[in-house]
Amino acid sequence: MTIALNTTLRNDRADEITAFTGASAKLRFYTAAYATQLAECICDATAFAPAASGGILTLNAISPGVATGVGTAAAARIYKSDGTTLVINGLTVGITASNINITNTTFGIGDTVTVTSATITEGNA
Repeated sequence: MTIALNTTLRNDRADEITAFTGASAKLRFYTAAYATQLAECICDATAFAPAASGGILTLNAISPGVATGVGTAAAARIYKSDGTTLVINGLTVGITASNINITNTTFGIGDTVTVTSATITEGNA
């Protein structure tokens, strides 16, 4: 049997992510299995929208980053602004239908990394 959480509870849990993350979080992109860090983007001063809706937490504006590695982005992590406190691990990366959608998943050193949308679904996903 699949566990299903009440939507209000899902929103509350997602909003706790917002509170924990704080301002100017770091969104880091990696190759598969986190073998190589490819780039880092800085989230808006408030990383997430003011409140989750339907158990979905949407990231606010994310500044474009510059690739420092070469490879295909397959995963992402979000860190607090200190760069060491991991907030979320295991985010999917793609051009569409991923947690983090970007304009191009193939990175070369110096390439601009642009996030087109980013969401996290809490529970029942």
